[in-house]
Amino acid sequence: MAFKSSVNIKFDIGNVEFVKRYIPTPSHAEAMKGIIEGFTKTNANRSHIIIGPYGTGKSLLANVIGSVMSKLIDNNEISNLAKKFEQVDDDIATNIKDASNLSISYFPILLSGNEGRFRHSILSNILKKLNDKGVDIVLPGLATKVLESIKLWETSFPETFKKFVSQLEKDGKDRTAWVGEIKKQNQTEIRYFSEMYPLLTAGASFDIDYDHSFLSQMEYISSLLQQNNLGIFIVYDEFGRFLQGLSTSKLNEAMQDIQDLSELANRTNSIHFLLITHKSLRHYFNTSNDDLAKEFQRIEKRFNHYLVKSDQATFLRISEIIMTENIEHKPKILITEFTQTQGLMRKYPLFPSINQAERDELVIRGMFPLHPVSIFLLPSLTRVFGQNERTLFTFLESQETGGLINHINKTNEYYLAHQLFDFFFSDSNDIGNGEVTEHILLYKKAMARLPEDIFNKQLAVNIVKIITLWNLCAVQSEQKLTTNFLQFATQINKDVLSEILSILSENKVVRFNRVNDFWELFAGNSVDLLEKLELEKQLLKVNQSKEIEVLQNNLFKRFYFPERYNDDKGMTRFAAVRLVFGQEILKSGVREDDQFSDLLIYYVLPEDTATRDSLDPFLAELSKQSDRKMYFLHSESFEKIRSENYNYMGLDLLKRNKSLLAEDKGIKEELEILINETKYRISKYLSEIASFNGTHFWYLEGQRISINSELELTDILSEKCYKLYEKTPVILNDSFNRSTISGAQRNAAILLIDKILTEPLREQFGITGNGPEYALYASIFKNNEGFDQNINKLDFSNIRNEAFYTLRVRLIEILEMNQRGSLKELIDLFILPPFGIRKPLIPILIVALLRDRWSDIMLYRNEMFVPGINGAKLFDIIVEAGPENYHYVYENINQDYIDFFNKIDMYFQESLETRLVNHSRLIYICGTLLKWLRSLPRFIQTSEHIDEEFRQFRDYIKRSEIDPQQSIAQIYNLFHNDFNKMLSIKKYGEGFVSLLKKELIDKVIETIGVLDYEGLKIWIEEQNKKGAISSSKLIINMSSLLNSSNEESWIDQFAEGYIGVKITEWSDTTYDLFVAQLKHDFKQITSTKEELLQGKENMVTVQLNNSRKMINKVDLSVKSTTVYTNLERMINTAGKNVPRQELEYLIYRLFENYVIKAE
Repeated sequence: MAFKSSVNIKFDIGNVEFVKRYIPTPSHAEAMKGIIEGFTKTNANRSHIIIGPYGTGKSLLANVIGSVMSKLIDNNEISNLAKKFEQVDDDIATNIKDASNLSISYFPILLSGNEGRFRHSILSNILKKLNDKGVDIVLPGLATKVLESIKLWETSFPETFKKFVSQLEKDGKDRTAWVGEIKKQNQTEIRYFSEMYPLLTAGASFDIDYDHSFLSQMEYISSLLQQNNLGIFIVYDEFGRFLQGLSTSKLNEAMQDIQDLSELANRTNSIHFLLITHKSLRHYFNTSNDDLAKEFQRIEKRFNHYLVKSDQATFLRISEIIMTENIEHKPKILITEFTQTQGLMRKYPLFPSINQAERDELVIRGMFPLHPVSIFLLPSLTRVFGQNERTLFTFLESQETGGLINHINKTNEYYLAHQLFDFFFSDSNDIGNGEVTEHILLYKKAMARLPEDIFNKQLAVNIVKIITLWNLCAVQSEQKLTTNFLQFATQINKDVLSEILSILSENKVVRFNRVNDFWELFAGNSVDLLEKLELEKQLLKVNQSKEIEVLQNNLFKRFYFPERYNDDKGMTRFAAVRLVFGQEILKSGVREDDQFSDLLIYYVLPEDTATRDSLDPFLAELSKQSDRKMYFLHSESFEKIRSENYNYMGLDLLKRNKSLLAEDKGIKEELEILINETKYRISKYLSEIASFNGTHFWYLEGQRISINSELELTDILSEKCYKLYEKTPVILNDSFNRSTISGAQRNAAILLIDKILTEPLREQFGITGNGPEYALYASIFKNNEGFDQNINKLDFSNIRNEAFYTLRVRLIEILEMNQRGSLKELIDLFILPPFGIRKPLIPILIVALLRDRWSDIMLYRNEMFVPGINGAKLFDIIVEAGPENYHYVYENINQDYIDFFNKIDMYFQESLETRLVNHSRLIYICGTLLKWLRSLPRFIQTSEHIDEEFRQFRDYIKRSEIDPQQSIAQIYNLFHNDFNKMLSIKKYGEGFVSLLKKELIDKVIETIGVLDYEGLKIWIEEQNKKGAISSSKLIINMSSLLNSSNEESWIDQFAEGYIGVKITEWSDTTYDLFVAQLKHDFKQITSTKEELLQGKENMVTVQLNNSRKMINKVDLSVKSTTVYTNLERMINTAGKNVPRQELEYLIYRLFENYVIKAE
């Protein structure tokens, strides 16, 4: 019998050939031992799960155990099986013998895949097996179903019921007595009914009641088995397929039944339960339902688990046994061939799982004529085809093309790797596996590109087949397909092989992957990209900065870290590697253009040998100039790699060419490959800085040195950091003590700054909880010798932390020496040596260290004061916008200013700006004056028709919003010697409305031409008698005078009614409008008919419905002209797309609203 590719547990049980040819493996040993012990030991588990991938012999193992326990094989075969296990584990051999001698016979209950409802498949298979063996069982619950069936016939099927009663009478049974026996679970009578049932129902069978308690039924079966000295061995193969097909409605029932059956098996010796799957039960539900996965994980605890896997050593031993014991006329390897192969095998470690002696005897000698490369591929191929007919065993005994026996019958030469392709892919058009299809498609494309006139075409085909198998088995990582290895695999002369590979490469059949150093099938396209690349390179506009950019992007190592210093300080400082050309550094040196790195390593690339020789002394001298910098000189000129740099630029442009990419879908993939290869060669050239072989030149502090390891370099960098950044405070907060921080950390910093500004005297600045703001507070203040307590007490002379104390002293020195300066100067003190503090920390520290002086510091941008400095604004200024755009002013106020401010506090106390109480005294005073000014009527805040001294005072106050320092200085100069003058101006401003009202009354009296307020009343009465009140807006609004006894209250009512705006809200324009309207309306009332007719030349008459509107022609003011121009432009622009009728109606609506209704 030939080996079968797979075992069908249902049909192959008891087949002695499987037991004969079973080969024990270490992977099977644990499972065999655990399951057999369940039969032989009383306290062992009897519920098991075997887990493993396809092709690992799970079903075969269950078949062998089932055959032994069901006594389907004779004692000789059992003894032979036990002997085989003696080589693996003596205990297993003993257990097998003991199990075979048990008095109990176990019937195998075999299920596979999705057989429907779990309890139904289990019970029906058990009953069928027992019935076949002559054991009749009537399950609990059947009596109820018998009675329900009879009742159903009686109510719904009277003819069937009549036949049933007739049959009872015919068989001499009393109906009442018979029903009583059924209720007593009389098995004879239940069996009698089940035999009668098909006769009454046209052949239908009497089904078991599966809705009855599954556990009760199984317990009943177990007790019956024990009474008859029998047992069952339930094996459910491919159980994963059952789980995957399980419907949601039956899920809970199935889980409970599996758990009940496993628990029952573990407490009785008559039932053994084995599940065979490819993964743990919970993993079938991991991606869809976490709760379900956890439930199955709980159920799994009832089972013993055995992981079965296939390893290389086991695979080799099985294969060697099969070949040695089952292949007749197996050829032997020649000594010369053995020696040659032995030498090459030491060069290529294809079988790391076995030692050299085993490789010699097991692989080279024992498995000849299989070539070692063919043997290496076989395990991977059988994994790919684990459920296919063409697996390992069929291959070893196959007479078909590509099969081993077929080969042996023809020749004694090596069976080479490419021949496996002929066996496993005898029909490359019939490949169902999606992953395999992809590789076969690539193979077909490669074959289509083979030139017809190529010499030794068969060798070319063989190479394509080997590469295809290599890709399919994914073993490039284990052994690269180099030219030398291909020579070993094909047994071809190297010169011939190289020539063939060159031709295949030219024809885009194969390509050598320079990045990974192996041959692979070409997956590109028919477009000649190299030709297009050459054309693209001719159009390149290259400069040194572009070349450096390409090199920098491909730099192998861009940063090095001072590890010892970083561990000590609890932060991450680093040295950035910057590339520079030799000629550039000889001409211009290097600029200090990197503020983001703590140290700089300049990687100098000489253009030629002469430049390199010149650089040696120059770099030594240059390294003296800065403690932050050191230099590395490349040993080879840049010319070696310049062409690759140009290739990279050209390929990058081709990759962005969308029209080129659209020509063939394989172009993008090929471009990616070419770019990766180019990047690889550039990176390899630049990797010299990371080689540390002691022969390369480093330049440090005027010396040329050798560095032998990266550890040595990090120590040098640590020493530099200790020297440069000796005053760096220790702030143990990895998520914040860095150059860039997250949004959550930024918000925490802003909150902490606000707390220091608003609650500096509170413990912990009022911060509670364990959020990021507390972690920030603790790492900066609490853990640095209680620095927060100095702020709480405003005691900055006794700061115990040396770094913070020194930083505070330096800050005060700068402020007192330069009371006005760039904010960048202050921030640079934090950033540069000896402190080197990361930028996100600076807003917090600058507020904390200057909290007692903070109210005396103001910030300006573009000569404009920046008000309302809080955490968010300060963080934005320092970290994000950049301090170089701001300057500070440190206000050291003298006593004269303080006295002046105190007077303002006293006399302007109703307008004190308490919101600015925590700001500088100067800002507080500016805010107070602004608040007072804004409390005045709008007219006096904007009018130019006011007292000149007030106007000057008002403008200085307004200017304080932009430049508070200068504005206060100007106010001080005006009034510090005559404060009463300020008070009189203040009085003028607060009483201005009364003055304005008096002026307006005088203007009305003057315009009307009367002597006083009483005369105005008399004039109004006269106009009323003439009937003018009905036609004049002026008279209508003035008529309120008749009911008013107070001039001021009258002018309030009259002005608001006449103009439509309260006097307090007036502006100069409103005032001018009032005067002009008053004169116009008075003229209309007092002019004669002749004068009116004479004035018609300056008027426009508009006929509207049944009335006329007279409109005066007047000269437009500047403001009115602007309004007219804007309105006309809007109509001209928008009106082009508006119908004429709509445009006319639009203008009419404006006329109606602003001319007619306005009256």
